[in-house]
Amino acid sequence: MIIKSIELENFRNYESLNINFDEHTTILFGDNAQGKTNILEAAYLSGTTKSHKGSRDKEIIKFDKNESHIKTIISKNDRDYQIDIHLKKIGPRV
Repeated sequence: MIIKSIELENFRNYESLNINFDEHTTILFGDNAQGKTNILEAAYLSGTTKSHKGSRDKEIIKFDKNESHIKTIISKNDRDYQIDIHLKKIGPRV
């Protein structure tokens, strides 16, 4: 399975992010506290529906927002699939 892209809206410190990944190697680099681990958390959450940090949905959503959206495009066996996750501070996960 290859992660082709992740689109985040109101996820942790990201108001909006659209990142495309190379199918061979991707390196995330930057200063501390810039959001590298948040991208990895979004990928993990897309695959498992759980945060590796054990966080509740309301802790993952950007502080001043009521909901968040993660859209992940993956490729498996030469087919593309889209995973959409909507997180809400109040109500069930969709």
